[in-house]
Amino acid sequence: MNEDWKARLAAEWRDARKIVVLGVGNPDKGDDGAGPLCVDFLKRALPTDVEGRLLVIDGRDVPESQTGPIRAFGPDLTVIVDAVIGGRAAGTVFFVDREAIADDEVSTHRISQLYLIRYLEESIGSRVLVLGIEPETLAEGAPMTPAVARAVETLSEFLADSLLT
Repeated sequence: MNEDWKARLAAEWRDARKIVVLGVGNPDKGDDGAGPLCVDFLKRALPTDVEGRLLVIDGRDVPESQTGPIRAFGPDLTVIVDAVIGGRAAGTVFFVDREAIADDEVSTHRISQLYLIRYLEESIGSRVLVLGIEPETLAEGAPMTPAVARAVETLSEFLADSLLT
């Protein structure tokens, strides 16, 4: 697993006052549940005293329905965690390039994340980063694959540790 994402993410939120971590995906479709599993881990791992600086949201497969709580929180950085088809090895964690999002071929969801990103940036003023986890399967009823489960654990632990320092 290429770990360049760790250094970039640490640098991105070093100066952030308020951060939203938004998990996106459908847990009933195998590896598509990576985002919700990540935020579930964070909710259990983080102490409540980070609540003023951090909002962790499970957006499932309709993350646009969470714009109200995000707007009310007023983050200057939003990190979206999602299973993203990027042609990498299953379980690879990577930053999703904006141009790839514009193609509307990387999202596993009904509505392009590009619209959500633009809304968060333009109306709330939040910088938005998308961390993708390469899925192996998105089949209805399939369990999460071991490679993606390991990636979620690695990402979740890194997020929790770096948010506490």
